[in-house]
Amino acid sequence: MLRFAAVIPCCCRLEDCQFRGCVDNTCSLLKLLPAVEMLSVYILGIYGIELRFTALWYAKRNSLDSCIQSIYGSVLRAKNQKMTVLLNQQRTVGIKRRMYMKKLNKVISAALVVGMTAASLPVATAFAEDAEKLTISVTGGSEDSMQVNTATSGFLNGLSACRHMYEGLYKLDANGEVVLGQAASVDISDDMLTWTFTLRDDITWSDGQAVTANDFIFGFDNLTAQGGDYSTILSDVVASYEATDDKTVVLHLSSPCGYLPSILAFPSTYPARQDKVEEFGDAYATDPDKSVYNGPYAMTSWDHEAEVVMELRDDYYDAANISVGTINWMLTSEESTALASFESGDIIYSDMCPDEEEPRMVDNGLHYVPGNNNYCVMFNLGEGGNDVLKDVKVREALALTIDRERIIAIRGLNDEMGITLACSGYTNEEGTDFTEYADPWLDVTDYEGNCEKAKALLAEAGYENGEGFPALTYIVNNDSRKEIAEAIVNDWKEILGIDSITVEKVENFSAARRAGEYDLAYYGWFMDYTDLSNMFGTFVDTASSNSFYQSDEYDAAYTAAISTGDQAEQWEHYKECEAILAKDLPVTVILHSMNGYLFDDVNYDGLVYSCGNFVFTYLTQK
Repeated sequence: MLRFAAVIPCCCRLEDCQFRGCVDNTCSLLKLLPAVEMLSVYILGIYGIELRFTALWYAKRNSLDSCIQSIYGSVLRAKNQKMTVLLNQQRTVGIKRRMYMKKLNKVISAALVVGMTAASLPVATAFAEDAEKLTISVTGGSEDSMQVNTATSGFLNGLSACRHMYEGLYKLDANGEVVLGQAASVDISDDMLTWTFTLRDDITWSDGQAVTANDFIFGFDNLTAQGGDYSTILSDVVASYEATDDKTVVLHLSSPCGYLPSILAFPSTYPARQDKVEEFGDAYATDPDKSVYNGPYAMTSWDHEAEVVMELRDDYYDAANISVGTINWMLTSEESTALASFESGDIIYSDMCPDEEEPRMVDNGLHYVPGNNNYCVMFNLGEGGNDVLKDVKVREALALTIDRERIIAIRGLNDEMGITLACSGYTNEEGTDFTEYADPWLDVTDYEGNCEKAKALLAEAGYENGEGFPALTYIVNNDSRKEIAEAIVNDWKEILGIDSITVEKVENFSAARRAGEYDLAYYGWFMDYTDLSNMFGTFVDTASSNSFYQSDEYDAAYTAAISTGDQAEQWEHYKECEAILAKDLPVTVILHSMNGYLFDDVNYDGLVYSCGNFVFTYLTQK
């Protein structure tokens, strides 16, 4: 039998009683005991749990309010900490965690309210408000991916966690839209080069200190100094920044940037407290007490390799409008474990589901959304690449003969056909998706016609039927992508007669691509924030795309797109970017993958899912 022990401060009948609620040497708290006893008996009878309350004096408590708070807090902590053990015991009789949580919350709340009423306590309302907050359990990855130093975090699990514990000048709202966060207002100069932010008056760190403009300046500096994956995400567009006073942050841009709010809503650009970063050094943000938090939640425990617990901060400016009070964030990389936990009700969200289980989970919590990414073959147009790939006719012939429908079928992951660089999900004011607005790179409905055109192009390039085509290496970074690459190479062999391309899985894949040590390579870009600039910008910064592609025409179209705030004008420039890439073919797009996740939408609403990031702040219970 599982025992919960809650310690109640009490000193009944002691001569040195310091408890001011005593009446006739009898603690007023005894009025609570019948309700507590009823609670214990009730839960014991329904769930097989014994709640054992021990009356002890501790910590110099001297008010009945403190007693009640201790009882309530102890019960809830015990409930949260031991729930997994309980569920393991009860799983054979089919008790779901969500059902248990809901009933147990009601029972505890009702019993305590009865007791507090009997004792004529004035604090019942405060506890009733606390009882309304939800406790949820989720998972998004393993311990290794739970990196919550905003300056170095690079995994979706850690970035998502950061969105709960920290907050930038902007944030994601309940609709996944970018809105002002720690900033109360922003003033943008007419030339869009100077952005002046005024901070809110009611923002604090979890230790009570006010969030200041200098915290943002230090956060920006620390981002660059740490050299993480996103160390240049701000400096790519911002030339300088300053704090003109405690409440004012000023950014000076190198060129107009309409998507700056998206960058400032990304965790890498969040503020950081200099004293904490310097105090803990490399250990900063590796345990709850090694950081302070300015977001809606504070980390209260980290059982490494097992679970992170976050609690809603009472002093967060919007806490009254947030329903989720506690997030238990399970740490695992095992897809089967995550699925089992979801199906048992232990967790309400997982971004993992075994591929073979997806068909049966489609109507049982599995959701598909546009992945904000693409899957491509990249051609090395730099000095290290073979000269044969410098001929656009060869690149077009290779692009046309990829049987995209077959590739999507092999993957079996509900992918979308790739006919543009940008993926679906971006609509204008008229509701038109950008993938429909832009011209397709090729006609995927006429594969036979594409193959005939490809044969002619290859012959024009001097390699009719593949004769004389040089040996090339196509590099990938894992087995699944190797399987797809081999299928593509087989298309080239069967249709074009090219049998001199070898697929190789390399351990130092990223380094090899950066160094240009390849001929063809897997390329995929997973967008960091929901703005088309993040996709098209990769072919301006060739260090990111690694194709060593450079086009003044493309750079001009991209710069024009990001320099205007008018969506219609911006989309015309992005459409031009698509056309230039379709003509130049530094890559050929194969597909846009979908993202899948498990979510209990039967009992909950309000999940925000954006570019692989998951936000639970706005969840409500149905």
